[in-house]
Amino acid sequence: MNGFVPRGRHLFVYDIVATLAAIAISFGLRFDTVFVASSMSAFMPVALLPLVVMPPTYAVFGMYRREWRYASIQEMFSLAVAVVVGTVFSAALFGGLAWAGLIGTAGFPKSIFATQALLSLALVGGGRFAVRAHLEHRGISGGTDEEIGLTATIVYGAGETGATVARLAARDPEAGLNVVGFIDDDPAKHGSRLLGKRVFGGLDVLPKVARETKAHQLLVAMPTASGQAIRRAFERGQELGLQVRTVPHPRELLAGDSLAGRIRRVSVEDLLRREAVEIDTDAVAGYLNGASVLVTGGGGSIGSELVRQILALGPRLLTVVDNHEEALWLIERELAERVAANPGVGLNLVLADIRSPEAVDAVIGHARPDVVFHAAALKHVPLVEHSPAEGAMTNVFGSRNVISACERLDVKRFVLISTDKAVEPVSAMGATKRLAELLTVAAARRSGRPYVAVRFGNVLGSSGSVIPTFKRQLELGRPITITHADATRYFMTIPEAVSLILQAGSTPDSGVIYVLDMGEPVRIVDLARDLIRLSGLDPEAVPIVYTGLRAGERLHEALFHDHETTERTGHDSIMRVRGNAIGAIGEPLTTFLAELEPAVRRHDDKEVRDLLRTVVTLSRPDSYAAASEGNT
Repeated sequence: MNGFVPRGRHLFVYDIVATLAAIAISFGLRFDTVFVASSMSAFMPVALLPLVVMPPTYAVFGMYRREWRYASIQEMFSLAVAVVVGTVFSAALFGGLAWAGLIGTAGFPKSIFATQALLSLALVGGGRFAVRAHLEHRGISGGTDEEIGLTATIVYGAGETGATVARLAARDPEAGLNVVGFIDDDPAKHGSRLLGKRVFGGLDVLPKVARETKAHQLLVAMPTASGQAIRRAFERGQELGLQVRTVPHPRELLAGDSLAGRIRRVSVEDLLRREAVEIDTDAVAGYLNGASVLVTGGGGSIGSELVRQILALGPRLLTVVDNHEEALWLIERELAERVAANPGVGLNLVLADIRSPEAVDAVIGHARPDVVFHAAALKHVPLVEHSPAEGAMTNVFGSRNVISACERLDVKRFVLISTDKAVEPVSAMGATKRLAELLTVAAARRSGRPYVAVRFGNVLGSSGSVIPTFKRQLELGRPITITHADATRYFMTIPEAVSLILQAGSTPDSGVIYVLDMGEPVRIVDLARDLIRLSGLDPEAVPIVYTGLRAGERLHEALFHDHETTERTGHDSIMRVRGNAIGAIGEPLTTFLAELEPAVRRHDDKEVRDLLRTVVTLSRPDSYAAASEGNT
């Protein structure tokens, strides 16, 4: 009985009974009688031949080693094959017995085999799916919440994710969900049923549904819905006193061990979510699959996500560079299992500082990358404002080290990660990143290679984001601190930004600055109030203190210089700055850096700060003529 799971023995007994019933009903139908025993008696013992053949055949096909609680179409197909094979074997065995002249074979109605097969499939298969239906019914709707320890839950989204949630909830008691129904904005689904549960209507019927079902929770199961849709659901659920939770994409749900661990609170990222960004996967994989790729700053917020997404595209070698030991160690631990599962990918983590030209030359010389993504930078505006020499050493001369090494060692592609702070810079950090943009364009003009910069605004959840700060303040019961009531910033999720960076990097264009479409700017105070509500607190009860703009900060950010003109690319979320609007990339830039470098090496913060204030002049179109003349 090694082919049996514990419940398989019970199924074996059930199958004997079901097969016997199928035989009896077949004879009853064939002879149009309810006196089955008398009609079978003339054909005994051959009439019981399927009873001897079918259950062992089911065992051979593994029908007693399956968890029928999770039965699917695949199990039904396997059962059907087992019935067909068993029936064919029974018929063949009957033929042999008939040839031998065994008693009971004479005049035996051959149609019994076909009828018995259909009835066996119905009874044996029906019994198994009845087990599944009973267990699922008990899991999602059996008794009151108090009796079964579950939370009555309305699922918002009657699509693939909603169905996955309902199935997993039925199989995972630890999830604590009793799915009492669905709502969905698609009118075509209204009034239908999904896994036995009614789709009541759209979000507008939520109050009525909550009353009728006595639900306590609204679970948003729409991973690609816009932030506006999530916000509507969250606010409507809160008004009704419902807990509002959400779940990730179905592939993440199925990859996890427990649904309970996947259900989470609605986050600020959900409320700011935009339409899902589609990228040209073939174009991106075309230059990364099988390539040697190097990422500087690979332990940071953007760098680590670059590493994750690049790794999924199958590079030949992925080199991750960072000067932060702990960040490098953490990303190594995260990626170890993924790399082990993909032996075709080499992963090399290097502890190095881009401020050392010798280190940069050694790392790039060893890796021989086809593509370099340069994400290493000092990015905290107030800190760089206080220590501009350090900022310039990393963001300007560290970038120059990387770019120069790429030129000398024939790196085919280079992508600089830039920032909206580089536009009309008023901070030391912004000025240093603007210089990095100009260095990238200058190198592209010299080499003719696709060296580009990608400029975008803030990313949610990064180490420099306001959200972690707000969360700490709420956890400690402190007031929320904001620089100014009218301050706005552009926001984008890290995965979205990185996907678009990879898309921009696929271009054959040389010396281009790309700008990501960041949508509409968001008021920081609105972001804070959203976070307060998401924490289950009353926004009116949490004080907000305005501290004033810090050094180097401005009220509103911009994505373009006043003089820049842009044009659309092949992707709706990526724009290109016209080449004749980029600014100084020749002699004026070289002269400026020759003046800046000694001050940086002397660590003369005052002189460095004064020089960086003049960077804005290098961005003007009137510098472009000089750039063209001096560009060699």
